[in-house]
Amino acid sequence: MNVKYSMLPGWHSICALIFIFLLAACSEEEHNYTATPEINDTYITQLDDVIKQMTALQQNSDYGNKTGQYPAESRSILTDGIDDANRAILLIKYQNPSPSESEKKRYLDNAEKAIDKFKASVRTEDAETIPAELFVDGKSNQSYIDFGRSKDYTVFGDAGNQSFTVELWVKIKEHGPNDNSMFLSTFYSNSTAQWRNGWMMYWRNANGGIYRTTWGGILSSNRWGLWEPSFAAPADNEWQYFVFVYSDKGLDGNPNLRGKLYLNGALVSTQENGNASEVYNSSDYANYDKPMTGFCRWVNDNTMEEGFSGYMKNIRIWKEAKDATYVQSAFNGQVSVTGKENNLVAAWNFTEKPLGANDEVLDLTGKHTAQLIGTYKWERK
Repeated sequence: MNVKYSMLPGWHSICALIFIFLLAACSEEEHNYTATPEINDTYITQLDDVIKQMTALQQNSDYGNKTGQYPAESRSILTDGIDDANRAILLIKYQNPSPSESEKKRYLDNAEKAIDKFKASVRTEDAETIPAELFVDGKSNQSYIDFGRSKDYTVFGDAGNQSFTVELWVKIKEHGPNDNSMFLSTFYSNSTAQWRNGWMMYWRNANGGIYRTTWGGILSSNRWGLWEPSFAAPADNEWQYFVFVYSDKGLDGNPNLRGKLYLNGALVSTQENGNASEVYNSSDYANYDKPMTGFCRWVNDNTMEEGFSGYMKNIRIWKEAKDATYVQSAFNGQVSVTGKENNLVAAWNFTEKPLGANDEVLDLTGKHTAQLIGTYKWERK
């Protein structure tokens, strides 16, 4: 889940001392916030239960523009409700004197009202949408998409047992000043190249232009643990459907066939790793803090580079290796993704202008938010 909305169990206990000082500034009366042993209180139990309900609603509700779905912006009702309920628990636990019975009841009522408010926001008719394509002017490396930082994008299971698929449509209008024009990237390496982590898909200035996917593997004497299948790049200024499929256990019954690249529904490149221990690396996720990005990537932890100007749409990340039948069907427009599919990690269409703030786009699963940074525009189709 996107860290912007993630909930860590018991976080209110860990952060209590920090919040003590913050609460003092906004209290309506004088209180002593000396840390005292945690207390048992039925309101704490009830608030915890409501927090669980709000979290489940937030993660599992269907967001979109159709009747019966929730507007993307309604998600913030639950986000705020969860934050307020956690703050209320801190007040009950650590405020001295303790909140009165009526105050604690008010905290619980407000949390329950957040659920009611969210449920009341469900669409009773289809919303009018504006068909549009998202253009990002990323060639200057200052405009890009920030998808947030999430394990969902990078970690697909235990080491040696990971499979995933990334698919996207891209149209390049103008390349930036670097050799690479980055489509999507979670890839990270430290400055001494001692470990490589994640994946990236991009155009590279080599042999007249190539499409390539790079992913980090267990460090070996060969290629520093990198795997980089590629193929001759198609024409710019035209929509291209680019797919990367990977499995530690192998594809099509071949344990050495780890990666496949597809262009416009056809298989165009593969990667075979003869060493069974050379598998996709996501073990270093905790060692860096950069988000997944589109139209550029973070280089050496502090520089944004490798941008391009153009369009992307129908981005999907799956926690499974999709087969050739799926890829061909998706290319032909025969696949409809709703956000409720098994093993779907994240999905953005970028084919309609958002109804609210046009610089934030909630993904189809309702778990992740893409932030548009810099110069971009929604162009009517």
